[in-house]
Amino acid sequence: VSIVTTALAIGCATFLMSTLGIMVGRFIGPLLGKRAEILGGIVLIGIGSEILWSHFAG
Repeated sequence: VSIVTTALAIGCATFLMSTLGIMVGRFIGPLLGKRAEILGGIVLIGIGSEILWSHFAG
């Protein structure tokens, strides 16, 4: 598989997922508001903690 094909596939997937996220966010954002932001922050803290733990635990 050529590097150009791989790069195009990754670029298209990234574009589609970002666009879908924006569209869903515009619809769900007004419904959930501040709760969605808080939940997103908690999820990001959890992911960061897991990465930190895995680096220290070896």
